[in-house]
Formats: sequence, C-alpha cells, structure tokens
Amino acid sequence: MDAPLSVKRLLEQIKARIEAPFSSVCVVGEVSNLRTSGKHWYFTLKEEGAALQCAVWAGSQRLLGHSPQNGERVVLTGSLNLYVAGGSLTLAVTSCEKAGVGDLQARLRQLEAELRAEGLFDRPKRPLPRFPQRIGVVAALGGAALRDVLEVCAKRAPGLDLLIAPAAAQGERCVPENHLALQEIQDEHWGCDAILLVRGGGSLEDLWGFNDPDLVRAVAQCRIPVVTGVGHEIDTTLVDFAADLRAATPSHAAMAVTPDLAALGGEVNRRTDALMHKMQWRLRGLETTLNLLTDSRGMEALPQRLDRGGEKLASLAHRLHLAGSSQAVSTRFAELHQRLHLAHPQRRLDQASHRLGMLRQRLLHASTTASGEMDRPRLQDSFRRLEPAMEGLLRRRHQRVALVEAKLRGLDPKGPLSRGFVLAWDDQGRPITSAAAARPGEVAKLQWLDGERTARIES
Repeated sequence: MDAPLSVKRLLEQIKARIEAPFSSVCVVGEVSNLRTSGKHWYFTLKEEGAALQCAVWAGSQRLLGHSPQNGERVVLTGSLNLYVAGGSLTLAVTSCEKAGVGDLQARLRQLEAELRAEGLFDRPKRPLPRFPQRIGVVAALGGAALRDVLEVCAKRAPGLDLLIAPAAAQGERCVPENHLALQEIQDEHWGCDAILLVRGGGSLEDLWGFNDPDLVRAVAQCRIPVVTGVGHEIDTTLVDFAADLRAATPSHAAMAVTPDLAALGGEVNRRTDALMHKMQWRLRGLETTLNLLTDSRGMEALPQRLDRGGEKLASLAHRLHLAGSSQAVSTRFAELHQRLHLAHPQRRLDQASHRLGMLRQRLLHASTTASGEMDRPRLQDSFRRLEPAMEGLLRRRHQRVALVEAKLRGLDPKGPLSRGFVLAWDDQGRPITSAAAARPGEVAKLQWLDGERTARIES
C-alpha cells in the first residue's frame, strides 16, 4: 500500500491534472450571489442541482463584453483554477455574453402574473394599529432579522408584548413552517394586533421560499395586518405584494408597526403645555370680567336677590319641619342653605376688591419708579454700550458669511472648468474618475465650462 499523501500534495496533483485540460472552457448558467471584494468580482454560476464558483479579476473586467447581473443566464469563457490553500475550484472568467433571463427570474415573473390575476395583490391594504398591544413575529430563531426586530422594539416601545413564531428562513422547511406559523399566530387566542414576517438578506435562491404561491395566499388571507421585511431594500419577493405593508428591511418593519414612546411623550408634554397656557389665558379673562362686574351697578342687586332666595329657602325648611316632614328632607334643606351662603357673591367680591387694591398699590409704585430720575443715567449708559456691541456683532457675522461664501466657491464643481479642466460622464450619467473605468467603445459625455460634447473611448 502506498504511503498516504498530505492534503496539500493531493491538491497539487489534482491542480496539475485539471488546470491544463480545462485552461479554456465555455459554460452556460445563471448568475447568482454577485458580490465585490476589493477590485474583483465573485459570483456563483448555477443550474438545477449544480453550482460553480466564478471570479472576474480586475484586469479582465474591461474585456468581458458584458457585466454579469444576478438572475441573468450567461455564457462564460475562462479557465479552471484550483486554490490549494482553500481547496476551492474557481472558474477565472475572461469573457461573458448574455444568454437571456435566468430560469428563476422567468419563473418569478410567471408566478407574479398568475397571482396578480387571482387578485391577491389588488386587495385593499389595511391600516396598521397605532398602539398595538401585542405583535406577532414570524422569523428564524437566532437570525439577524429577529435580533434587529427585538432591538428596535426594545428601543421604541419597551414593554411591548412580542409573540415569536419560529420558522425556517430557507430550504425545504421554509414554506411549510412559515405557512403554519402564520396560521397559528393569527388565532384570536393569542390576541395579536399585527404580524411581522421578516428574514435577512440573501440571493434569489435563498429567498425563493417567500415566492411560494401557497405562502403568498396565506399572507393575503390573514385576518390581521401583515408587514413584511424580507431581505434588503433591493430584494423584492411575492409576499411583499400580498402584505399590507412592505418594509425595506426587518428593522424598518419593526419601526413601521411600533409606536415611538419617546416621541409620543414629547407630544403629550407639548399638548399639556398648550392646554395650560389656554387655561391661564381663560382664567385671566374671567378675572378681568369679575373686575368689570365689581364696578357694575347690576351687581348691587344680585346679593339682595340671593338674600331673599335664602330667606325663602329657610322659611320653606321651617314650614316643612312644622308640618312634620322627615328628618332627611330637613337635613337636605339645611345643607342647601349652607351652600347658598358659602356661594354668596359678596365673598368673592370682597376677595376681588382686596386683590384690586394690591394691584393698584403695585402699579402706583411701578409708575413712581419709572418716572423718577434715578434710572436715567443707567439707561443712557446702556444705550452708549449697545451701539458698539451691535456693530461688533454685525462685523463678526459679516466675516463668518464671507468665510462660508469662500468655502462654497471652493466646493463649486464647475470651478475647475474655468481653469481648463473637463468633466467626463459615462452613458449612465456617472462620473468617470479613472482610466480603468472607461471601457473601449463606450460613449462618454465631456463637459466644458461653456458646453458639452460626446466622445467615444478608444483603446
């Protein structure tokens, strides 16, 4: 039996055998999970039941002919490379041609058309509760989406009751578990006011479970409002169209369904202050009215009428007592007589007269002080110091405005154009900041200070 090989030695032998025969291969598949690391592009070329890791090095990007996009079906040319240190097989792409829209994207559009024809996306959207008592959350336990929801709810609405229904975020268990969680969490027994259906970002294949027709129908048929936060802002699944509200991320979904208690507290304080100001204004108005009534002749007859009413009330109570009425009736009339005595307007008029006298004394003292000569030197000195202070303040403000104006002129993007520089834009309207970003054959727009021209980039 031969001596065992080391892992490195085995991979080196495999590398020597496969790289030469596959130094130039052509393969077709669907682009997925496209990402950038440094200046290089990485993505996965997939078809049903198979996947191949691909890389486009920075030096080969200008020669591709077509930039791959997620969901596209492309034809790639390149060489197979075995990375010994990581044990991974990668196709180094040197050419890319578009072969058509990927199978998953085509299937997604077909499902969207079918479900839209059923009317699932056109139903009226229900408003979210402003002050929910309990929120149901359908998410994978331990995932970033659930963690984001818990953090947002704890910050915005501490103490809000959350009911979590765990469900797989992808794979074979994704659709049945999310469907079962939705059916269970909307039961009246749990008392949820709204449902959050959330999941972190991923590729189209990772999010495919949320395009399942049965799950979309379950979301559309929920008896309480549903808010979806599936993937990142650029990701869109079919459950988003069926939900009552689609949020860009799980955090935004939690923000949409929870009230901000800090902001509500500030609003309550503002309204309380406004109410207090209105009450004080009203009381001052009533005080003024009372002062006016104090000087009115009509008030002179009011105490007499109340006195006569009190005498009649006392006489009626006495007659009832003589007639043998019940003790409860006599007690009630005695209480009414006492309340009438306490409510006599003469008591309030006396208080108002006392307050009016105090106010007159304060006014007399204030007028005497204001008309005296003792404050004249102080006022003259204040006027003398006010003028240079205002001039200094205005001078500092002018200097600050001039400094800001100079900074703004320095930041003017058209400033360099007056010195002979030219701005270059690609056909997408993005600035071309380096020679590497200008691909041969691309049409660029050149901007001078007095106008624009178009040019074609040569090699």
